[in-house]
Amino acid sequence: MIQFILKKTMLRYSLTFGLFLFFGCQDTKPSAQGGDNEVVLIASKYDQVFLMKAVSMMINDTLFTPQPEEHFKIIPIEPDRFNDVSDYVNVVVGAIGDYPSNKGTSLIKSILTNEQYLSSMNGNNHLIFSKDVFARDQNFLVINGPSSDKVYQASYEQGPWLKKQFDDLFIKRQSLHLFDESTLQAELQTSLLSKYNWSIKIPWGYSVIRDSSDQKFFWIGRELPFRWLAIKWEDGLVFSDSASARKFSKSIPLKYFRNIQYIDYKFKIKPSTFNSYGSWKITGLWESLNDAQGGPFISHLFYDADQDRSYFIHSMIFHPGKDKYLLLRQVDMIARTFKTTTAVDK
Repeated sequence: MIQFILKKTMLRYSLTFGLFLFFGCQDTKPSAQGGDNEVVLIASKYDQVFLMKAVSMMINDTLFTPQPEEHFKIIPIEPDRFNDVSDYVNVVVGAIGDYPSNKGTSLIKSILTNEQYLSSMNGNNHLIFSKDVFARDQNFLVINGPSSDKVYQASYEQGPWLKKQFDDLFIKRQSLHLFDESTLQAELQTSLLSKYNWSIKIPWGYSVIRDSSDQKFFWIGRELPFRWLAIKWEDGLVFSDSASARKFSKSIPLKYFRNIQYIDYKFKIKPSTFNSYGSWKITGLWESLNDAQGGPFISHLFYDADQDRSYFIHSMIFHPGKDKYLLLRQVDMIARTFKTTTAVDK
């Protein structure tokens, strides 16, 4: 994987806006603007359709709510507006070919050194990535190449690495909002560790819906929009393969939420990781048996050998007619703060 870092000397003086910020120390740069789940794509109209597909292929997951909803919203911007959005969280500048009339090409030539530009056109350096170029906590990506085929191949090969960069920054920025130490419910978190030998970070606004040591079930939620997170645990290993993991996970909603169930449409179970555990990740849609309600969920099933326990952690939201991916990712981020006493001791 080839990664180029845009350094001070790589900006030409024609890019007057941002030079002071760029040459200044990191602390003088502004905090990146815009939504954490937004990507501004700066390219000519001629290139925008292809580049939107290429960027989406690299960094996006699709959530079915049941309508498809992508994690990152890609916003096309004309090159003339570069100065307006250069300090956004996720910035992508792209062009295909070397056409004098293409404003995207002209912009890229003003950003890259001549050596970099030639390597993107004549070599294999079609994706040039850096961080914090014009703002703190920023991803900055230049996509350039002689043909769409060359760019597509590079996007396919380097996409997984780039996706991790975008996901990691999203989690970092969202965590600052979700897990402010001054607003976390520290007393509740400590009590869970004492009672059950596990804990999670619980942000302000979440209330306990059920806390049952007999059922080995803990459930918190927040209203408007509705967000729920539940933890179910059992002694021993309760699954052995995907079939038994599927059976166990599908039994939880009806047994503990009583009036909801997972539906078969878009139900997916696959091997994954949850923190340091090998896990089954279960995603799909839930529906109410009593009302016309439903929405997406993410669940994780894993075994803790130190405790000899199986854990099932379930996140779901209800937000009809509105975007859901950001909210669901936030609840799943809370779920991923889960720690056992053995993990805390380590």
